[in-house]
Amino acid sequence: MDDGLGVFETVLLIGLCLLALSVVALLVRRFVIIAHGGVFDCGLRRWRQESPGGWALGMARYSGNLFKWYRMFSLIPRHSLKLNREDMVLLGTRPMDAMESLQLFDEQFVVELRHKDVRCELSMAQPSLLGLTSWLESSPVGYLYDAT
Repeated sequence: MDDGLGVFETVLLIGLCLLALSVVALLVRRFVIIAHGGVFDCGLRRWRQESPGGWALGMARYSGNLFKWYRMFSLIPRHSLKLNREDMVLLGTRPMDAMESLQLFDEQFVVELRHKDVRCELSMAQPSLLGLTSWLESSPVGYLYDAT
């Protein structure tokens, strides 16, 4: 009987250690991403054909002509989505609806984008939305932005 209890305690201890290591890895990953600066909270929802998928929490940054989105709860150190500024079209913005306000960060707006043939939505605070629109419109000389 003691051997069974010892195995259970060992498995429980290993599980708790793995959980603690995962939390530490998430915190270190977030610190490394934030350390490069310019990061803001940003949710992402991709559309498949004409139906929206689910929202995923994350953080984003502009880096040159790239918009990089990082999933909040991922151990992968790289970005999960990378969009080129020249292929992005801002389709519109709107306030969050009641259901979205339960799933996303507080007081955010939803931005509808098209990147090539892919449609997605981003949720972000108003200052981040102003930054995104400014970044899209302030493209390099000779670059034409399509603000359809």
